[in-house]
Amino acid sequence: MDNHLTLPSRENEILRLVIEGTVSETGTDFFRALVKNLATALGTAGAWVTEYLPAPCRLRALGMWFNGQFIDHYEYKVAGTPCESVVCSKSRVHFPDNVIALFPGDNDLRPMKAVSYLGAPLLDTNGEVLGHLSVLDTKPMPADPRTISLFDIFAARAAAEHRRLKAELELRAREEQLARLLESAMDAILVLDAQFAIVRVNPAGRRLFGCGEEDLVGENLNDFLVQESAAQVAAFLKELKSRPEGRQQLWVPQNFIARRWDHTVFPAEATLSRFESRGQVFHTLILRNTNERLEAERRIQLLTQETDYLREAIRELPGHGDFLGRSDAIRTVLEAVQRVAPTDSTVLITGETGTGKELVARAIHRSSPRADKPLVLVNCAAIPSNLIESEFFGHERGAFTGALTRREGRFALANQSSIFLDEIGELPLELQAKLLRVLQEGEFEPLGGTRTVKVDVRVIAATNRDLKQMTADGRFREDLYFRLHVFPVHLPPLRDRGQDIELLADSFIQRFGRRLGKRIDPLTPNQLRLLRAYDWPGNVRELQNVIERAIILASDSRLQLERAMTGANPPPQPPTTVPSVDHEIPRVLTSPQLLELERKNLLRALEICQWKVAGEQGAARLLAVPPTTLSSRMKALGIIRPRT
Repeated sequence: MDNHLTLPSRENEILRLVIEGTVSETGTDFFRALVKNLATALGTAGAWVTEYLPAPCRLRALGMWFNGQFIDHYEYKVAGTPCESVVCSKSRVHFPDNVIALFPGDNDLRPMKAVSYLGAPLLDTNGEVLGHLSVLDTKPMPADPRTISLFDIFAARAAAEHRRLKAELELRAREEQLARLLESAMDAILVLDAQFAIVRVNPAGRRLFGCGEEDLVGENLNDFLVQESAAQVAAFLKELKSRPEGRQQLWVPQNFIARRWDHTVFPAEATLSRFESRGQVFHTLILRNTNERLEAERRIQLLTQETDYLREAIRELPGHGDFLGRSDAIRTVLEAVQRVAPTDSTVLITGETGTGKELVARAIHRSSPRADKPLVLVNCAAIPSNLIESEFFGHERGAFTGALTRREGRFALANQSSIFLDEIGELPLELQAKLLRVLQEGEFEPLGGTRTVKVDVRVIAATNRDLKQMTADGRFREDLYFRLHVFPVHLPPLRDRGQDIELLADSFIQRFGRRLGKRIDPLTPNQLRLLRAYDWPGNVRELQNVIERAIILASDSRLQLERAMTGANPPPQPPTTVPSVDHEIPRVLTSPQLLELERKNLLRALEICQWKVAGEQGAARLLAVPPTTLSSRMKALGIIRPRT
């Protein structure tokens, strides 16, 4: 072996110095010291230790010494290099001479003037390649046993440091995972030492106790428990200690009471476990505020009831969603709806039965800022008097016989939304006072409960009764009447809506025709006259029923309106007399005779008033009928003002 490869006579002293030069270093500094001392000890031009990157199949130098200096950021692909044999064979490889000729594809060898190469793999405990250690020289490197032995010592030290760094990296990764787990947990997690002092707390714990980490760490848990709960914990600790390893966990019941930083208390449920680490005893306490769970359960129950209610409300939706009509009366209603909808004002809808009061309530809610939540409907006349309070305000468990569970009322369901109280005139007097409180204060107590519930509800009420007269008779509270009568909307009867009857009839024909799978012809002139001549005491609802019945009776495309209206006509009213009108009426009059007599009377009245319909000097005042009714009858009877 050449002189530069022969170990000095004091090889043991040199080996001691090499080891002492690296023993105090770790990580990158260790590897840099190792390769410098290795190249010096073997007398080679260079030495380097690498980290193996399997995916790109590359080697990255952790420390490299060449020609008397360190080379940083050296990385290269394995293929075609002397190092490839080391990585692939997982064994020591030695090329004593002609290394450039052996690896012509390695472009780094020629600039280095490489002649010889010695390399060894660095393996983990599973035999996988972590990296490698190698030396390179500009002269031949014979296979001297003492050189190989010293090189193997350096390789063993490099592999040990590599494995230590890998274990350290894995430990750090596990600690980061644990930290993320604690930080992302919804429940409060507290780690306690043997004296029950808090040594670690997660963000959920800080939020639960309402303070920072510095306020909790180092403090005793008993300072955050009421006295009874602290005694419970002491008993649980004794029980945990007596349990065998692997079963040192137990459940803390939900009557466990904890105390926040501001000394307010809350009920909690928890788990308590015991573990040992490095000879020390620790406990883990996982806490959850049960108020949040109870509130979540209440919200789930409320949403379930709301879903059931919506299903029921959808089944009861009117057949058409918009108003139909061009009459002045219905335009007045639409204008009122547009004005009041954007506000939170209470609305009282009045009108005869069947005029569409619920449709108006839906239109007001749909155009309001609360439209994203469902309109809650309550028919005061359809609920038994002994259940109205429970329906309105809910009840607690055991409030009355059969109240097996707690139930939310309609006002709780309507919170942040609107409630439609149909047939408000049917509400019992004893419940009117509670309704008045909700309107004034926005609060109520559930039946059988003592808690006060605050709500934000917009009230829309409707009735076909004269509430003012009911107030005078003592059957309706006067203060409630004025509280409801903030913005009144009156719906006109169908008989005062003129041509709207034809529009509604056509709409019902199309809708029921599609539903029943029938193609129905348009209304004939005789059918239109029949519809206009009828007084419609049941209003739009009666018209809807008549059209549906007429379509059911139709065997072909012709609407059986005459049959559907048989027996529906009210008893004929005596004709309104007008001065100078012929009063010679036969004893028995047929329908055509009545219509002709009515036509003559209307013509006579119009002629007297010079064809003026409304106003003080109009024919409507002379006949004591509304102007809209007179206009409607004129159209029905084909009366047209003659041209001048």
